[in-house]
Order: sequence, then C-alpha cells, then structure tokens
Amino acid sequence: MSRPAKPLLIFLLAIFAVILIRTAWVGDDVYITLRTVDNFVNGYGLRWNVAERVQSYTHPLWLLAMMPVYALSQNAYFTALFLAFLFTGLTLFVVARQPNCLPGLLILLMSKAFMDFSVSGLENPATHLLLALFLALFWGKTDDQPQIRFIGLVAALVALNRLDAVLFLLPVLAYIFYQAIPLPGLVLGETARFRRSEFGGQPDGKAPLRLILTLGSLLLGFLPLILWELFSLLYYGFIFPNTAYAKLGTGLARLDLISQAFVYYTDSLTRDPLTLIAIAAGLLLAVWKGGAKERLVAAGVALYLLYILSIGGDFMSGRFFTAPLLISVLLLMRLSASFSLRAKTVIAAAAVLIGFLAPNPSLLVRTDQPAFTDHDIQLGINDERAYYYQKTGLLTVLRTDWQSFTSRGWAEHGLALRDSGRTVVNEKNVGFTGYFAGPGVFIVDTYALCDPLLARLRAQEQEKWRIGHFDRAIPAGYLQTLKTGENRIKDPHLAQYYDHLSLITRAPLWDLRRLAAIWAMNTGQYIYLLAAYNTAQTTP
Repeated sequence: MSRPAKPLLIFLLAIFAVILIRTAWVGDDVYITLRTVDNFVNGYGLRWNVAERVQSYTHPLWLLAMMPVYALSQNAYFTALFLAFLFTGLTLFVVARQPNCLPGLLILLMSKAFMDFSVSGLENPATHLLLALFLALFWGKTDDQPQIRFIGLVAALVALNRLDAVLFLLPVLAYIFYQAIPLPGLVLGETARFRRSEFGGQPDGKAPLRLILTLGSLLLGFLPLILWELFSLLYYGFIFPNTAYAKLGTGLARLDLISQAFVYYTDSLTRDPLTLIAIAAGLLLAVWKGGAKERLVAAGVALYLLYILSIGGDFMSGRFFTAPLLISVLLLMRLSASFSLRAKTVIAAAAVLIGFLAPNPSLLVRTDQPAFTDHDIQLGINDERAYYYQKTGLLTVLRTDWQSFTSRGWAEHGLALRDSGRTVVNEKNVGFTGYFAGPGVFIVDTYALCDPLLARLRAQEQEKWRIGHFDRAIPAGYLQTLKTGENRIKDPHLAQYYDHLSLITRAPLWDLRRLAAIWAMNTGQYIYLLAAYNTAQTTP
C-alpha cells in the first residue's frame, strides 16, 4: 500500500470502530444459544431444557467460542458482543491486508446488513472471518498436501460454525478433488499440466497416489466437523440441529417459500440497496474478468443465493446476505486491482452514493428507529437491529445501567418465571425468556426451535407467517406428559412416537435401547407414526 493510502486506511478503520460501537446490539435468538452455554457452564450439559438433550443452536463453533468467555465473565451480553467485536476486527484485519483494500472496506462500511450483523451477537462475524481466511488460502499458493489439509480445516470450521455456509465452498472443494483425479484433458480451460502442478505437483505416474493423498488431506482437514457430527449423533441422537427440523419441516409448499424469498430479496434491495448491488457486481466481474479460481468462488456464492431462495429467506432483513457480500467484495478487490486510479475512485464513490440511498444508511446509524412498521408486519421481515436497539443496544445498556434490558419485555418475563415456582410453561420468542428463567423452568417453545417433538410436527395454518416463527399446536396431553414424566399424549400414534423420541433425548447415553432408537429414527422407521397423526389431525 502506498504511503498516502495508509492514513486513509487508518481513518477508515477508525470510522468502522465508531459505527460498530454505535450499532452494537443483541437479539432474542442470541440468548437461545446463551441459555445452553449457561447450562453447560453450570454443569447441566449441552442442553437447552436441562431435562433433555436437544441441539437448539445452529452454530456449534460459535457456541464453543462463547463457553470459555462466558465461564470467565459470567455475563451473557458482553460475552456475545466481545466475540462479535473480536471476530469482526480480525475479519477487517484480513481484508485490510489484501491489495486494493480501500474500495472493499468502503463497501463493507456502507452496507447496512454487514454493519448490523457484524456486532449482533449472532455467528455472522465468525463466518466472515473463516470465509476470508479460506479465500486467502485458496487464492494463494496451493501446491502441497499440508496446504490442502489447511484448506480442508478452514472449510470444516466454516461448516461447524454454520452448516449451510459450506455451500460457498463446495465448488472449490470439488475442484480441488477433481484436480487430483488422473484423467486426461482440459479442466475449466486449464491444461492437464496445470492440474498436475496446482494441487500436489506429482508427475502423471503418481496420479493415483495424488488422488489418495488429496482425499486424505481433505478428510484430515474435515476431522473437526466429522468428530462434531459423531458427537451430535451420539449425544443428541441426530446429526442436524433441532432448528433445521423446526424450520424446514413446516409443511409449507415450496412455492410459498420461494415466493417469500423473493420478498426477502426485494426487502433487502429497498432497505439496503448497496449490499445486493455489490454482490451482483462481484459475481459479474468474476464471470467477465476472473479466471478459474474466481469463477469457482462466484459459483459458491450463486449456490448459496439459490439456497436462500429455497428456504424462504429469513425474517431478519439482510442477515443472510452478509457472507455473500464479503466474498463478492473480496472478488471485486482482487479483480479490480489492475484498474486505473480513476476507475477505483468511481467504485468508491458509487459505494458511498448507493449506500446513502438506503432509508437508514449505516454511516448515519440511527438509534431511535421504530421497532416495527406496517411494512415489516405485512412482509414478515423486519429491521432486527431497530427492533431491539432501544432495549439491547450497547450504548443504551451502558447509559441506563442495564435497566433498559431487564426492566421490561421478555427478560423481565423470564425473571418472573424464575420466581414463579412454575416448572413447565409454553412460550414463544424464548431467547431472553429462557435465559433469564434459568434451568429450573422447562419451557415448551411453540415455535419448535428448542422442542424435539413440536419440531417434527407441521406448523399451524397462519394467514401471515414469518420465517423461523412457525407456530405449532401443542398436542393434547403433551404438557401433562412433561409435568408428570408419564406419557399422557392422547393420540396413540404420537404417543408411541414420543416414546421413541424421549428415549433418544432423555435416556442414558449408552443405553442400548436408546442407540437402537437413534438408528431407527434416523433411518425413517418411525415416520409412519407421524403420518398417522397428521392424517388424524386433518380428518374432519
């Protein structure tokens, strides 16, 4: 970097720090994870309700990072924000070390989505850092097996932090593996000679060995993810988190989800036009000027964007676009490095101009936005930071000495439950409520994110619904079952299904009946019981 650019970089990073401090907040979803962290630190295991083993979080790596910080601080709020600031700072450090970093940093600074979710307590900052490290490795020298193992390791950590984020990396990982296959011919326009030298460097006579070594290196790198999934299968009984079953098993038609996803894209373009425009620009530039590596990275972003379409987007405006944005920004930085100073200036100016077209630009972050608007209610998508900031914004919490946080709303309700003497309750929006209620209260989450039975039932029909907020009807007898410890579920098929499920979530880990139930449940041997229950529910 030139000498005149260094002061500009320092100035830009200082602005980042100020805006991030003003933006910092936490939401209800963060505290769903923090209840599990609190239970673990206090000796109850990796459980949300201490009576059963249920993976109520989607980000194991983020949870694992929280544990030692929470054990030392005993402060959930500052645990979440400390890690958010730490990982975001490291991400900016990685980006700032790349050539042509100033336009890229400016785009990130002007992106409302990136700034909002870089200090929200959610796992986005860890995903950002790991993706930036992965691309730095992939775009660097990759000519030996240790480097491939390291690439595999970072990819595994990306998946461990959030499993669906591995979609970004699938084209690259497939390419690395394909490069080692001893086949003649051309690959993505590169010669076979490039294939031999790019990932391993062995001569053609050792091609079978190269394939074995590459596969072994990738598997060794993926060992943390493999070990976690084995642990998850043994401890929880399933390889996927409970949240996946709750969000993907709603019974909603795929076309309805895709339609809602288009609303999600449109909403983001309205609230934060720069983010989607920058993503599109990065992908187009990769197709136009990029080589094989850049196009593979762009393909991963495209794959993830299609995935967002398939699941209906999210209820948090912009949340799922921060990682695609970061990758696209890194593509823009890499591919525009040879542009003239005038062209780079135009890119930077365009970023600022488009960023200020947002109704609430990140650079002029407001702390007094309304929590909900009619627009939010109609679309089922909201500005999550605006919704929570008046209660949980960092500056608000510091200014009110925690009173904004605990004196009203779900946190106050949780504290009341802790003192109520009630042992089993049913609630919605269970993050703050669950954490502050403490381990003595068993909470049935009717949105099913934390409940193993409700997660496997269809959502109730709702005229207006939000992604991740699919309400379930509580089966007759279920609450009595939880209160008494005896199966009192009225429907015989669901009662039988619950017997198998509770064996998985409540029996001793090494109980042979439990291990058999895990096998049967994961191979679909109990699906007929749910089908019979659903049929009974829909029959007049």
